[in-house]
Amino acid sequence: MARYVAIIVVLFAAAFVPVLAALEWVGWGLGATVPLSRIAAEQSRDDRLVWLGAFKDYAPFKLERIKLVQPEVLLVGSSRCGQARAPMFRPYVAYNACLTAWPLTHVVDFVDRATTAAKPRVVIVALDYFLFGDFLADAWRKERTMDFSQGIDSHRRKLHDVADFAVRTGGDAAAVVAAATTPQVEPIDHNRLIGTEAIRGKFGFRNDGSVMVAPPYRAIAAETLSRGAQYVTSSFPGAPHLSERQFGEIERLAQLSRERGFKVVAVQYPFVESAAAFLDTDEAYRPYSGLWRELRSRETTERLAKLGISFYDMSRTPISQDDQNFFDPAHPSERGMLKTYLALLDRPEFGMLFPKIDRDALAADLDRAKEEQFDLYH
Repeated sequence: MARYVAIIVVLFAAAFVPVLAALEWVGWGLGATVPLSRIAAEQSRDDRLVWLGAFKDYAPFKLERIKLVQPEVLLVGSSRCGQARAPMFRPYVAYNACLTAWPLTHVVDFVDRATTAAKPRVVIVALDYFLFGDFLADAWRKERTMDFSQGIDSHRRKLHDVADFAVRTGGDAAAVVAAATTPQVEPIDHNRLIGTEAIRGKFGFRNDGSVMVAPPYRAIAAETLSRGAQYVTSSFPGAPHLSERQFGEIERLAQLSRERGFKVVAVQYPFVESAAAFLDTDEAYRPYSGLWRELRSRETTERLAKLGISFYDMSRTPISQDDQNFFDPAHPSERGMLKTYLALLDRPEFGMLFPKIDRDALAADLDRAKEEQFDLYH
């Protein structure tokens, strides 16, 4: 029996070890198993490097970038602010840490980690009406937890991603080896792609933290934008009132800002006009649009102000009326984000936070790319 077990172990090792070694080799070549800190450092040296790995690694990766960038201005939140670019805040050092936190409890957690790793002067939080609903917050807290441990379990998960990448190539070993050994580039700006999801999807996070709009999203943008109200209401469940439990997270954020000495600015970014109009006026949906109405109310703005948080509701402005400012009904494009910040700079309190920003230079950025929907800063 002992001899039999020993033979089985040897045979298993003989089969398993080469497969594991191959996965490790391919994973390193794809950037899947390279430590996030190393990729973050390489992105500082090469501003044409674009990274995207597994969803659970978004926040840990951006935290490594924050350690290196040491931003004065830090943006935090969901995908809604993913198109903000560092040049929009020049000459201030800015980093876009969006796509790291969806429920408010994760927003506070990430801001806590980020303001331990760096000392931003201003933290701009994407604060949306749907974040104040308990149902969505509970679902996102379970589904969208980030993997800050980056330990053995993380490495095992990344090897699984490498195996999945190989399967999705149709099991074409030559294609997998080529992807691992030949520089991969995306089709828009020809940036170098690192990470299984970047190589597969041809997009990812730039060195300022902003995310490129993926080619499939570009292709269907017009059709998606035509479904404004349906898109928003199906993506973000409503509720009659703001949850006090979720508002408690805002109070935690305010306390953290006082302890760490940074200013919190909260922005509800634009929605496309058809979606915003539906939320404002549809009588049948009114029992579910209480979150929308209450966050935008004067009472909530004053309540946030008492906590030291400046809130700017940009959800329905003239920016909402031009589809070129979006790539889907809930996500402003770079054009939409730049127009939003130009409008915010006209607000005295916001402008006072950024006295060195040359608003005319930003307006010139917009004028130079009049026909561009997705990419103002190539």
